[in-house]
Amino acid sequence: MESFSNNKGFYLGLLVILSVFVLGVAGSVMSFFGADAAEDRLLQAKRDVTLLLEGHQFLPGKVAAGTEKISLTPESVEAAAVDLRELESHRAELRKSIAGDPDSAIKGQSNNASELASLIRQSVDEWKRHAQDKEVRLLPNDQCDFGFRRYIRNPGTSPRKDLVRVDQQRKVIDFVYRLLIDSRPAGAPLLLLSIDREPVETFVIIPEGKPGAGTLGPDPDAVRTAEADEFTPARTFRRKDLVDTLSFRVRFVSSTPTFRTFVNKLRNSGRPFAITSVDVGLPSAEAAKILAATSSAQPSAAAGPGLTPGLIPGVLPASGSGTAAPKDERVTVVTEKPNDFTVQFDYLSVPETTTSSEGDSKK
Repeated sequence: MESFSNNKGFYLGLLVILSVFVLGVAGSVMSFFGADAAEDRLLQAKRDVTLLLEGHQFLPGKVAAGTEKISLTPESVEAAAVDLRELESHRAELRKSIAGDPDSAIKGQSNNASELASLIRQSVDEWKRHAQDKEVRLLPNDQCDFGFRRYIRNPGTSPRKDLVRVDQQRKVIDFVYRLLIDSRPAGAPLLLLSIDREPVETFVIIPEGKPGAGTLGPDPDAVRTAEADEFTPARTFRRKDLVDTLSFRVRFVSSTPTFRTFVNKLRNSGRPFAITSVDVGLPSAEAAKILAATSSAQPSAAAGPGLTPGLIPGVLPASGSGTAAPKDERVTVVTEKPNDFTVQFDYLSVPETTTSSEGDSKK
């Protein structure tokens, strides 16, 4: 201790030199192993580059023998860029074919809950007046609310979310309803049973661990209170991240020409409608009674023209005869009876162009 006390500088210097030596040895060891790891990574990179330059044969065993490998060369990169541009162009064409002409697209606008509720009630009243003006029969006791019964039967209620999509549904129903009325031939009966819609504002995101997790599904609480004019489509063109849809269902009783014209008008409207199902059946007793009452209230057609004497070869009118000429009576061979038609269809759009609703709270 006496020697250390007398030579503190010497021993401290020796300690520093020893520490530097130890650190140098440790650094050399680490550098040695680090160099090995760096060399391994460099060799792996060289092997990857060699494989890329040699090329890769896609779908081995499923292509013709002798197919050349695709290598990472400037020519291959340019060919891949051309393919990418073609794919993007093809995707744009598909989106256009799905969504239709953007100028004729039916879009929602209202983003205010109170305003939308008022528009819904106003539209329903207008549709009912239009039906009366066009002599379109509706079920008695105000049974048709055009898919918005939850808001018509409960004054003061309004959608809480997805306001723009609900407004879009209102406009689609308006278009389809007027299209149906214009499809009826003159004098043909038309009884509108209902126009039903998919209640998108009652949907929720399905939680993890359940079938369809992460997608939209009906809210269990809302399903228990679903209205008669709301339905969950069993068939739809909706595909996650590819195609978005709004589903509707029109139920009416009329003649076959009305149904045929309506379907053709819907398909050729220039708007992205896709028919998913069609059901045809006999009308119910109540519907048949309503149509029978409508037919009896209409004036009967005038009698057909009689046969004019002298128009039939070899038959001449008797001179001075006061006997009336026989009448040409037309006998109906087949009577076309109205049928009950149910047409379900989707209104298509691409997810990127669908405007989400903002400001879900009531104002």
